Amino acid sequence: MIKKFTTKSPSTRSFQVACSSSGAKFNGVIPTETIEKRYVLSSGPGGQNIQKNATKVEIRFNLSKANWLSEELKRGLAERLANRINSKGELIIDSERTRERHLNLADCFDKLRSTIYDVERKMNSRFETEEDAEIIRKKADLAAQHRLAEKRRTAEKKRFRSIQV
Repeated sequence: MIKKFTTKSPSTRSFQVACSSSGAKFNGVIPTETIEKRYVLSSGPGGQNIQKNATKVEIRFNLSKANWLSEELKRGLAERLANRINSKGELIIDSERTRERHLNLADCFDKLRSTIYDVERKMNSRFETEEDAEIIRKKADLAAQHRLAEKRRTAEKKRFRSIQV
């Protein structure tokens, strides 16, 4: 059974637009007025609270119409969260972690925000160049030389012990 509630609470409205489509970095602010919120009866333990109150929260928005995300971020989110996008192109995130509706709503936005940051971090990660590969190879060779030298010293120490006995 799904119950849909709408909220007019000022605490769920955003105060600024997060980023433009020009490729600016995401600053963490999600404009909540563009996101549809649903409150659904949750599953699991909780007794009468679970049966009476719709505490599970589901947020959804159309990813292609989200003008507060850059085009690169939209593509990255579509790739990473392909299993959470419905046939209408809406990204759906839900939470029933707690027995409190407002905490589950905050958890949904935290999930969305951290996913956006992860996608942005992967997009901005540097690709390894040949120079980087050469430096890594030299460091690995040097570490192997040190390891073998230490191994030789240990072997010498043990050999001298057996000679003295």
